[in-house]
Amino acid sequence: MGSTPGGMSARLGQTLAWGSLALSVGLLAAALYLSSIMPATVPASRRPASENFTFMLLAIAFSTLGAFLALRRETNRVAWMACAIGLGISLSGFGLYYQLVAEYSRPGQFPAATLAFLAGDLGWSLALGVMLTFLPLLFPDGRLISARWKPVLWLSGSGIALAVVGSWLSDLEPGLKTAGDVLQNASGLVLLLAVIAALASLVVRYRRSGSQQRLQLKWFIAAITLVGLLAAVQSVMAVLETQLPLNDLIVSLVLLAIPASIAIAVFKYRLYEIDLVINRALVYGGLAAFITIVYVGVVVGIGTLVRSRGQFNLALSILATALVAVAFQPVRQRVERWANQVVYGSRSTPYEALTGFSHRIAGAYADEEVLSRLARVLVEGTGATMATVWIYRASDPIAAASWPEGEPPLRAEVADRVVQVRHEGELLGVLTLKKGAGEPFTPVEESLLTDLAAQAGQVLRNIRLTAELQARLQEISSQAGALRESRQRIVAAQDAERRRLERNIHDGAQQHLVALAVKLRLAATLAKRDPEKARRSIIELKAQTAEALQTLRDLAQGIYPPGLHERGLLDALSAHAAVTADGVGRYDPDVEAAVYFCCLEALQNAAKHAHASRTTIHLEQREGHLRFAVTDNGIGFDPERAVTGAGVQNMKDRLASLGGTLTVQSRPGEGTIVTGVVPVRERSVVGAAG
Repeated sequence: MGSTPGGMSARLGQTLAWGSLALSVGLLAAALYLSSIMPATVPASRRPASENFTFMLLAIAFSTLGAFLALRRETNRVAWMACAIGLGISLSGFGLYYQLVAEYSRPGQFPAATLAFLAGDLGWSLALGVMLTFLPLLFPDGRLISARWKPVLWLSGSGIALAVVGSWLSDLEPGLKTAGDVLQNASGLVLLLAVIAALASLVVRYRRSGSQQRLQLKWFIAAITLVGLLAAVQSVMAVLETQLPLNDLIVSLVLLAIPASIAIAVFKYRLYEIDLVINRALVYGGLAAFITIVYVGVVVGIGTLVRSRGQFNLALSILATALVAVAFQPVRQRVERWANQVVYGSRSTPYEALTGFSHRIAGAYADEEVLSRLARVLVEGTGATMATVWIYRASDPIAAASWPEGEPPLRAEVADRVVQVRHEGELLGVLTLKKGAGEPFTPVEESLLTDLAAQAGQVLRNIRLTAELQARLQEISSQAGALRESRQRIVAAQDAERRRLERNIHDGAQQHLVALAVKLRLAATLAKRDPEKARRSIIELKAQTAEALQTLRDLAQGIYPPGLHERGLLDALSAHAAVTADGVGRYDPDVEAAVYFCCLEALQNAAKHAHASRTTIHLEQREGHLRFAVTDNGIGFDPERAVTGAGVQNMKDRLASLGGTLTVQSRPGEGTIVTGVVPVRERSVVGAAG
């Protein structure tokens, strides 16, 4: 047997709920029976007015509502108060009719008339007191606003007890009527104070509540206000020693506003999450009606015809069962769709919305199309008029999807509900929703939003990773294109360099060597005929040989300087400009060559284009990178307007092939700084130089 948090078992709660409803209906049925057999000797002045039967409707309303809510939540005090009110009014009606019938019938025919009267008096006082004090204090969640309001409950209970005792004393013992009247007057004052306090608590609760609970409270407050106006009018009429026409009818109809307001809070604004109960009740009721119709139609209808010929066939029962079994599943599906339509309207049930979204993300796990589906599920599952899914990228929200499509994104500042989407503690986005005016989000819908946001966290994470991967792939593709272009430029530069070397060898060293060979043959011929002339020719050959060697050295210097290979960057560059260094060592030959020739190219550009009078080179190694800076005091230029020449592009390509970068900083009239950075693996440290 299950037990609720309040301590009452579920089975006991169901028993008491059905029992209170059955007892209330039984007492009203007995009252109707007594009214039908009321002796003709009862004076017309004492006969209950025909309008009194509307109190039976009030009792049925409270008893049915209370039993229904108690079956849903056994520990809800509002449900049991409604049951008590309905039962009290039923008991009051029964006691009134029983006492009159017993008084004017044969003695002993209706025993315990006094007890029935006392019970009826107790029932009416209890019903009215609970309705006007306890119910406003505890509606809608069955709890007080705070413990400070507990004395009002005790005050209300004391007023009800005084009213009951005063009524009993006044009616049972003529000698105690004065004391009874005093107690009744005192109870009236106490209950008046309790009602005022209860109404004050209702106002405080309304002011502290959220939008949804306010919608639940406003109908109840309107009903209580209507009852208060009636009480004020009746007080004025009592002072004038008269009463309203059809007073009982008006009172009962006004009091009906209270259970009606509770019903509106329950059904329209989903108080106690009752929509699922209503949905299941409609489904089970529809299926029960279907089974009954089939059974009656087959077994009773056809069976009647068969029996009319004296051939009753028990197989009709089997036929009815078979028909129900075959048609049960399609009928159940249709009934469920109808029940969903009645309870949820055109939107999906929360369960269907969550299940449908789970299936969709299973089929399109990291596809951005799932975001538009999420926005649609948010609208269909909550009844919102609009929903937008926002994704955070670089700390800025981007509207990824909205529903209905084509509408502008719903921003957080104008949304009715904003739900954060997180995954592993990281904020990935938000869901914004807007409902119709005056329509709040129910607890079930809030739970649905929480569950959808939890599932959307993984989706947004995957979409972000996909976007980052695509961006990375695009970057790699761009880098690959740039690398291809760089390689093409390097190949073209190498071809040009080979052609230059070929031209320099042909026009320089080769010509010198050919001339030397010719003069050597001439000197050999002269050596026999004219030794003096041969000696002078050999002296010239010595000078020309030195010139040829210098040409070859210059050519070798342009290919790969021997000093760079032997002594490193610092010494090789010192031959061309003033060099400072910080922590520079020896590096791979490719690195040293790239830095060396980039510095030479910068020096040549400074001399050729900048007309610089002073140029310096600074080398330093920091955190695994070799950095060089060539600074001149030339005329400078505007980098945004200047056209990058082949020399600068070759420098960039040289460094890019090693994973490095090159930047050029310059301003007109302020010189130029060419800076290069390349990753290195140090072989040995040369030291600092200044």
